[in-house]
Amino acid sequence: MRNKIMGAIGAIWGALIVANGILGERAGGSSAYEAGQGIGIALGAIMLFAGLYYFFKKPDEPKK
Repeated sequence: MRNKIMGAIGAIWGALIVANGILGERAGGSSAYEAGQGIGIALGAIMLFAGLYYFFKKPDEPKK
C-alpha cells in the first residue's frame, strides 16, 4: 500500500513539474538557467513515469 501512495504522490508531483515546464514562462538570457529548466523538466518526467510504474505495479506475493 505504501508503494501505491508514494507512486501516486510521485506521479502527481512529476506531472505538475512537467506541466509547469511546458505551460510556464520560459527563461530568457542565460543559457545556464535554460539548461537548468530543461533538466528540471526531464527529472519531472522521470518522476512521473516512476510514480506511474509503482502505482500500477502488482504487489509481490508473500513468501511461504
